[in-house]
Amino acid sequence: QHYKSITFIESRKVRMATRTYNPAVRVGNWIEDVQLEEDIIKDFQEKKDAGELLIQKTHNVMNNLLRQEKLSAQTENKHLMFGSRINLCHIASGTVLSSKVSELKSRTSSQLKSPCDMSASLMTNPCPRNVFQICSADGEILKKPLCYGQKFVLKTLPGPGGELSLWSDRATFTKCAAKSRLPVVQLHDDSSYNVVWQFHCRNPLIRMEMEGNPVVVGDTIILNHCKTNQNLACMSQYQRRTPYGQEMEVCCKTFLDSHKAETEENLWTIVVNKPE
Repeated sequence: QHYKSITFIESRKVRMATRTYNPAVRVGNWIEDVQLEEDIIKDFQEKKDAGELLIQKTHNVMNNLLRQEKLSAQTENKHLMFGSRINLCHIASGTVLSSKVSELKSRTSSQLKSPCDMSASLMTNPCPRNVFQICSADGEILKKPLCYGQKFVLKTLPGPGGELSLWSDRATFTKCAAKSRLPVVQLHDDSSYNVVWQFHCRNPLIRMEMEGNPVVVGDTIILNHCKTNQNLACMSQYQRRTPYGQEMEVCCKTFLDSHKAETEENLWTIVVNKPE
């Protein structure tokens, strides 16, 4: 009998806490319920007008950082030109060098902000994340082929790209790649010697002879950082989950085999828009 009385009290509490009438019927603290519903609708409308809804932020990312971009057209002699818009593709993994924008930054900003980490992404479609423009290191606008051993700066596109430069420096305890602890590669709004790079020929036996010759699109190349004399590397064994999928870590470190030749971590190729 005591158990039945407890069950009756509990069921009564449930019925009291559950709305058993039509919302138009004024029962209990009806004025508070009406005010709460009005406040919820008001907050939703304010967020919608300010563009703070999750669906609006997602569309903001798609329309800015992931929108389609055009690469430069391939020339007849396949020479790489200053001012060209390119993708840097890592040959062994099939990934492209991309900016790694955090989920928070991508939803609150319409363009890349300095500093911005880099990664190697399987998303190979040209977009502001992975399209770079080859600029002269001294700021001059050149309309001539880029040669091996010639210094240049890799910049992101204006607008969503933010016109940031590919940057690296020596590794420190506080400034290094997250997993490999090697020299970090980032995008910075910087004009120092930390953003100057050069292309090297893959074959070390003819590297000196190739200096001064134009870089050919599609050939295997090595991207060398002028300040540290280290090469851009894709570390496929270190992967991280990002809002854009599983991506690989990128650092600035030269990896050599027993013949003193660069290994697959340092081997890249240039991708442009091929004529049909």
